[in-house]
Amino acid sequence: MKITTSRFGEITVAEEDIIRMTEPLLGFPDLKQYVLRDHSDDTPFKWLQSLDDTTLAFVVLDPVLFKPDYAVRLSRSDVEDLQLESEESAQVYTIVVVPQDPKKMTANLQAPLVLNTRNNIAKQVVLNDPQYPIKYPVFGE
Repeated sequence: MKITTSRFGEITVAEEDIIRMTEPLLGFPDLKQYVLRDHSDDTPFKWLQSLDDTTLAFVVLDPVLFKPDYAVRLSRSDVEDLQLESEESAQVYTIVVVPQDPKKMTANLQAPLVLNTRNNIAKQVVLNDPQYPIKYPVFGE
């Protein structure tokens, strides 16, 4: 499938690369299909590009890169929704907000995105853990 995005221009997306959300991301009730794109070869950042609204893309990052002790505990229903058969199939990303001063970027540790890498089913999981804020400084405080 070919789509034209506001950020990347025309891109080709293979059917097997489409990420399908079990539920929409919070605040985006009509958007359920995405594709992950690398930001560049030399950074760990990725873009979560919406296929339902091609003007929308989120910067995402593996939280272990900036918070090594970060751990997501999935409920039984989360595991079922994602059709996870093993922990190795789960890739966690956090949505990152990049302000004008990139050194002040924050990541939402309270509501990570969990992706089953075997079937490309994903879910935003809301954690009720006070140690994981919505605006966690990626580059320290």
